[in-house]
Amino acid sequence: MKIFLLLLWISVSLEAYELNRTYAGDTFFDGFYFFTDKDPNHGTVQYVDEVIARALNLLSVENGKVKIAVDSTNVFPTDGRPSIRIHSHDRYNEGLVIYDIDHMPVGPGTWPAFWFSGDSWPANGEIDVLEGVYLKTENNQALHTRANCTMPLDASIFKGHWTKSNQGKITNDCFVNAPGQGGSGCSITSEDGLFGVPFNAAGGGVFAFEWIRESSIKIWIFKRANIPADITQGNPNPDNWGKPEAYYTIGQQCTANHFNDLELIINCNLCGDWAGGAFPGGWDACNQKVRNDPSAFKDTYWLINSIKYYL
Repeated sequence: MKIFLLLLWISVSLEAYELNRTYAGDTFFDGFYFFTDKDPNHGTVQYVDEVIARALNLLSVENGKVKIAVDSTNVFPTDGRPSIRIHSHDRYNEGLVIYDIDHMPVGPGTWPAFWFSGDSWPANGEIDVLEGVYLKTENNQALHTRANCTMPLDASIFKGHWTKSNQGKITNDCFVNAPGQGGSGCSITSEDGLFGVPFNAAGGGVFAFEWIRESSIKIWIFKRANIPADITQGNPNPDNWGKPEAYYTIGQQCTANHFNDLELIINCNLCGDWAGGAFPGGWDACNQKVRNDPSAFKDTYWLINSIKYYL
């Protein structure tokens, strides 16, 4: 009996996640580089470097919480509004990431995201954990890949639902050029209230992302009052969390080699390919609002407690 219990304990210990990396507090930005190229999604935005961001008071640490903001002071009649896009120095191929935030960016034309992508897109794949646009209250989870990566239609294994394209097609093909999907990738919409204003009003919460390389990608979202105790205590166990908001199976109709060496990315875009078209009045109205009404962006900021990576 003693031998059996010892073997059981060893088995459990080997399967438990261990903390590998923490991004938090005053050292948060040491783990990232600042993306300053032209926005690939045609946003009305200027992604600025750390020096400019600090000069514009877009970055700060307040009571241990990292604040990353969009400019809410200046008018930019012909240019995009200054914002931040950061990429991790580390590359990821599996593991568990706990993204604990008090507040995500909201405001007109906003398009915040917490995601993973590689050097060669879409060959290395993209995983969108947190994403949405102005006025949405549901989170959009998605995978974007090269060809030959589709997901089973069974939606009983997750809480969200398959997103439908503008053409009415269920978006379960992750290929970026899949017919009838408008470049959406394989997209799952979360339950209501887990994005934007209602998420912030609940005190924020946690986005938990588990990537088991050969079998699955799962995303859970917990508002502050519903965060599992094992996460709060630093011993996360996804087996205790119930159905995720999104569940993608790997190894059947989509292989593990569709996702390789991905950087963790945090940004807030403005207008652009998705948020511009979704804005009331369309692209032009979105661009004018972003350029000329700085006070509208006083709530367009991240407030991050920590990002913890377990392996």
